[in-house]
Amino acid sequence: MNEPFIPIILGTARPGRQSQSVAEAVLDVAKQRQVSADLIDVADYPLTATGAASAAKSLDHYRELVAAADGFIIVAPEYNHGYPGELKLLLDSEFAGYSRKPVGIVGVASGRIGGARMIEQLQQVTTALRMVPVLPSVNVTNVTEAVNAQGEFDTTTLGTSLDDMLEELEWYARQLSAVRS
Repeated sequence: MNEPFIPIILGTARPGRQSQSVAEAVLDVAKQRQVSADLIDVADYPLTATGAASAAKSLDHYRELVAAADGFIIVAPEYNHGYPGELKLLLDSEFAGYSRKPVGIVGVASGRIGGARMIEQLQQVTTALRMVPVLPSVNVTNVTEAVNAQGEFDTTTLGTSLDDMLEELEWYARQLSAVRS
């Protein structure tokens, strides 16, 4: 297997989202490794609970990315102890393409626990979608202090947690890709 394709799913469409800076930084770090990565932004797929709204990109496009992926990274904020509804709608728009693919989760919060409750919930959801959540997850704490005036996220605030998660994710992506083949 050459470079695994591991897209980063930005899990919120909220205006002023700090998670976007984090997702872009994770994308940059992933690209510095032996990984092919792209950003999937939930804002490009505005869904309603009863069906697709006028989406900027079609769900067919999302399903194609999911089918081509060897794994995923989800970057999402914790809102009221949970994950954003638009992320759940996007994840639920597909099923078969997730099967036996690893997923790493990056929780983002302005508080001290970095989205830990959201990560726990999302691990349950991704398991139900037949994904394989990898550990460690990444907790971005005090995000407002880690994003500078230019909107760039300082990855040094993570220590080794992002590298540790990416190492596990890449290993699982390579192993499970071989098994799926």
